[in-house]
Amino acid sequence: MNSTRADQPIVVLYADLDEQRVQQQLLPLLRARLGEGFAALKIQVFNPEQPAGFIAGSRIVCYLSDELLRELVLQIQRQQLTLALLPHPEMKHARYGFGIAGKMEEALTDALNNNATEADLLLCNDVPVFNSVVIGDALTLTPGEALAEPLAKRLKRFVRLVKGIGKVTFNAFKITTHKEKIVDTAALGIVVVEHGRSSVLSRRLVADSSVNDGMLHALILAPRSVFEMLRFLFASLFLRDYWNNNTPSFVGHVKSRSLMISSPKLISYTHDGLIEKNSVLHLKVEPRVLLLAPGRYLALEEAETESKEAVRTKALPAGKAKSELVTYPLPWIHHAATDEFKELFMAMRESAKASSSYLTLMVLATLLAVFGLFANSTPVIIGAMILAPLMGPIVSMALGTLRQDVSLMLISSRSIAVGTGLAMGCAMVATWFIPLTTINSEIAARISPTLLDLGVAVISGIAGAYAHARAEVAKSLAGVAIAVALVPPLAVAGIGLGWLDFTVFWGAFLLFLTNLVGIILAAVITFMFLGYSPFHRAKRGLALTLILAAILCIPLAIGFGHMVAEHQVVQQLDGLELEEVKLRDVSVRPGTPLRISLTLVSGSAVDDATMDRVKRRIEQKLQQSVELEIGVKVIR
Repeated sequence: MNSTRADQPIVVLYADLDEQRVQQQLLPLLRARLGEGFAALKIQVFNPEQPAGFIAGSRIVCYLSDELLRELVLQIQRQQLTLALLPHPEMKHARYGFGIAGKMEEALTDALNNNATEADLLLCNDVPVFNSVVIGDALTLTPGEALAEPLAKRLKRFVRLVKGIGKVTFNAFKITTHKEKIVDTAALGIVVVEHGRSSVLSRRLVADSSVNDGMLHALILAPRSVFEMLRFLFASLFLRDYWNNNTPSFVGHVKSRSLMISSPKLISYTHDGLIEKNSVLHLKVEPRVLLLAPGRYLALEEAETESKEAVRTKALPAGKAKSELVTYPLPWIHHAATDEFKELFMAMRESAKASSSYLTLMVLATLLAVFGLFANSTPVIIGAMILAPLMGPIVSMALGTLRQDVSLMLISSRSIAVGTGLAMGCAMVATWFIPLTTINSEIAARISPTLLDLGVAVISGIAGAYAHARAEVAKSLAGVAIAVALVPPLAVAGIGLGWLDFTVFWGAFLLFLTNLVGIILAAVITFMFLGYSPFHRAKRGLALTLILAAILCIPLAIGFGHMVAEHQVVQQLDGLELEEVKLRDVSVRPGTPLRISLTLVSGSAVDDATMDRVKRRIEQKLQQSVELEIGVKVIR
């Protein structure tokens, strides 16, 4: 149907309480817009108890509240009457749902000029819905048009919503679609809309919707933890591009012609702002029963919209997870049910085994590391790090420790022990055939572990556990392997055994133990935060790994203290000018007395007397005895 014609009857409909406002404000605007060429304008008070007789083809310009508009819509549906809306102070939800402008002049222009469109009507228990039906506590997660607000107002909104998080409760819901598909789940709340073009939450989450596709949309909100809710609220209130690039992971979506929603308890819901209660909700769409002059903020699609029923509920809790959310308060950390991490658990069991491929890769990675260490070649050593398969059983050990799974712990520890012994044995044998006995920089870097190495192991353990738990980031495991470097310390320990140098062996093996315990500790904590075990089950394994880490911290702290002391010596001496010489390339080896390697830069030959004076000056500066390894550079 076209926009208003000169011969089209126009009826202005209003409530008797608004007569003064209509006469003083609305009618002058209407007469100015319509002019003399249009049919006589009819002004009529709406009485919901008496059906109004309208001439077919009329355009009904309504200045009514949401409540009265619902009555009118039930009367005029399926009639050849164009419905046009003006922004009444108590017509908030129809204004949102149909995209009506807030300014009277703009809304009046749209009401008179916009073409009529066939529109669906959403009913909840046979009552029209203009905007949305909000079931349960879904409003806690609908921050609205917050990004348009000033920062101070958004902060107040965030604080108010956060305060309400502790009071939220989950309800069990049974949702039956038009095609008899059943969704049995628990949720914080459900938002039902007819289309996603103008409602607060759905316009960002429901892209495949239209005012006349014959379908309704239910957004089922089921965050599994307080942290997940906090993250969502913060992002939606303060990150401008969040809604454009993200769909919350805890939202399920059901698209259907009708829904029946039931719950064991009485359902509390908000119907276009009105609080109601009922045991069962019947929601259905009456297709194309209204002729609507849409507002300027209701986007209409030219292309056909997909109208097949769709049920996307993978993110929603089911089974035991559903029962726990209904029975207990919302946990701070999401606790995954057994069926939710079955795939991860099976993968960890598989990677915990000392298979033939695992043993083969251990031998190859160790030999590659040994040759790289003797060649002082960092790229070759990195190749050995990537090739090494030790990360699998170590992360499996962490999951077994977390869940107190004795079987998984035994399999993992056996694989780690076999891999460790095999690596050191191969490195020791290889060392016997390589006629090199000098500690180069690559070997030296792995015989003095400190607390920094424990920090590297902890961060790598977090990354390793997260990469194993999240399939989409598994490609990062190579980077984790490089960061933690498990095989090179074992290779250096084997080299120490081959040389019968137990200082080298102990230093390198301590580094391996540091990596091992650090990874297990971090992975246990990470898996716990990802919800793979409740704290009461995890605390025993967590306590054990913390004790081992604390014991390891003793030699690591001593090593860190030595490293700091050596760094301070280098800082004090490097670049220092003593008499006619300058100190360069200072390096320190621990021991008694302290051994310092340095280069003297001079403009002339340096004799023994000068070296002795330099030694005395250094001992005075450091206040301890030193042993110098001196190189001389003469500048000409």
